Amino acid sequence: MGIAKDLPDAEMEMLLLDTIQRHDDDLRQLTSQRARKTMDAIMRSQTIEPERVFLVEPKSLRPEQKDKLRNAA
Repeated sequence: MGIAKDLPDAEMEMLLLDTIQRHDDDLRQLTSQRARKTMDAIMRSQTIEPERVFLVEPKSLRPEQKDKLRNAA
């Protein structure tokens, strides 16, 4: 079985979104990677003193906040 190639873009997008599995840890890792890369770029630019640049561990969302985000996507 394959994927029908003549589906409208919106329908194909919905099918793809339905198959994506997202996990809280995946999002945490993604945000940590982005923060690290941003921090590295700032440090390379040497425009800000190193002692003023730091990373903060993200807080977990309450279950009702997670549901609200899932429904918005």
